[in-house]
Amino acid sequence: MWIPCQCCGRTFDESYPWYVCDTCGYRICPSCMNSFKCPKCAWGHMKRT
Repeated sequence: MWIPCQCCGRTFDESYPWYVCDTCGYRICPSCMNSFKCPKCAWGHMKRT
């Protein structure tokens, strides 16, 4: 299954190494990752899946 990055919009396979917020579920690809603080919510942290 192909999943779009919620930052850049490019699609990747679900087995791709995503970064997902542990609070709100915001999902980005490694090329969009620039901080472990979630850019969409106040308390979340990005975790690699």
